[in-house]
Amino acid sequence: MRKDLRLELRSGESTLALLALSMLVLVVLVFALGAARMRSVDAAAGALWVAMVFAGMLGANRALLAERDNGAIRGLLLSPLDPSTLYAAKLCAALIFMAVAEVGAVILMVLFFNLDFDASMARLAPILVLGAIGFSALATLLSAITGRTRGGDMLLPILAVPIFVPALIAGVKASAAALAGAPFESMGDWLKIMIAFDVLFVTAGYLLFEHVVGGE
Repeated sequence: MRKDLRLELRSGESTLALLALSMLVLVVLVFALGAARMRSVDAAAGALWVAMVFAGMLGANRALLAERDNGAIRGLLLSPLDPSTLYAAKLCAALIFMAVAEVGAVILMVLFFNLDFDASMARLAPILVLGAIGFSALATLLSAITGRTRGGDMLLPILAVPIFVPALIAGVKASAAALAGAPFESMGDWLKIMIAFDVLFVTAGYLLFEHVVGGE
């Protein structure tokens, strides 16, 4: 993880790409939704999560890109390093990239949808953290799978989005409630769904990553 972050600090490619993608997604959705829904919290929450999902897929791909391109993954697998530790490091790197993109996406969402910087942003933070953990875990595992196939970059969203849909729905509903000023108690069911999916995705990645990369 330290190596991935050091490379990113030198180039900044992943961060700039994620921020640019989030901005483009939000701009397209703003024009698509029209002026009538510019202050709708439901539209804002949906746009934010769409941007987050696309940024998360790009971040997971970038986290494994260096090892995939130069064959370094073979050296890592031959080293005493536990594959589950490698998964944890790649998950953390993807999560950090995604968190940076989320911060930028939230600022752009507030500006584009004419929202206010108030206490609702604080209520939104833990929801986005839960979503980022779950999607980073899922996308990192699937990126390791699709990276071994031709056209894997196109295959990743086809696999990741349908699997993540239940957590995505819960995240959008909870985010809309947070932006509307609802108390955390009213989001309890949605937050429980997100926590359950986070546990599922992180555990699945931890257990299956060794088998996924074992054939490299």
